[in-house]
Amino acid sequence: MAVHNGTNFIDETIASVLAQSHEALELLVVDDGSTDTTRDLVRGWAQRDPRVKLLKRGHAGQALALNEGIAEAQGAYLARIDHDDLWHRDRLAAQIIHMTENSLDVCGSWVRRFGDASDVIRFPCGHEAIRYEALFTCPILDSATLFRGEVLRENPYPPSAVVRTEMVQLLHLLPRYRTANLPRILTDYRIHPSQKTNRLVALAAYRQRQLQMQHLAQLVPQADADERSLFDLAVGNAPLGQDELERIADLFVRRLRSPDREARERVVLHWRRLVSRSADAEAAQALRDRLDMDFLA
Repeated sequence: MAVHNGTNFIDETIASVLAQSHEALELLVVDDGSTDTTRDLVRGWAQRDPRVKLLKRGHAGQALALNEGIAEAQGAYLARIDHDDLWHRDRLAAQIIHMTENSLDVCGSWVRRFGDASDVIRFPCGHEAIRYEALFTCPILDSATLFRGEVLRENPYPPSAVVRTEMVQLLHLLPRYRTANLPRILTDYRIHPSQKTNRLVALAAYRQRQLQMQHLAQLVPQADADERSLFDLAVGNAPLGQDELERIADLFVRRLRSPDREARERVVLHWRRLVSRSADAEAAQALRDRLDMDFLA
């Protein structure tokens, strides 16, 4: 856990980690230069439970704090948690079993949002579906993800990853490491005004768009300049005309029709959201039906 000024939530988060049914764990809390009472709270936990260890450093950013914790960790598996999220009791135990049975390197799960939002994020489950989902949004939550230890030790977080840290890391790992999401809700993801994604909205959106285009080049290296520009339009927020939607539909059929059924279903899901941006409801429905038939028949 990397934390900077986490007084409001860190007690509840630490309690959820120490309550795991998989009890053989160590919790390394890397305090990234907090100026509130975070360190005192963590020291209190460390005095009561020897599995908790506080690492102190000056404020240098989340990525460097995470890398310090990774270097210090001794376990065969490494799990991240943000200071404001919560783990369900069987989170680690269930993922270790799933990773072992399926020879996985990285395993996430579904998550429940709470606080200023209330819903469930059902991430794609298979590796191929995760690859295609990453074209449109981040298909994992780091607080819900378990890694084989060597994966993170050999691939530290880039210090330049100020926002979208988990997406940056995932795109680096996907070509080489087998990844999946367990279809169970094992983590609660807190939404609140002071979290970084809400404080740095514009920067996060800009970086997300960059990463999407980077991933397209990786996943579909044969895409030409016109196709890349069209995809950039598809993942934007501007209203789309009928001609643009038809060209995007052609692009999706031509470049994004994976042999994997779940991957195709995820692309169709995002296509349906995309056509909702059309002002012509009747034409949008026709395009929606067309891609459903091309992808899911």
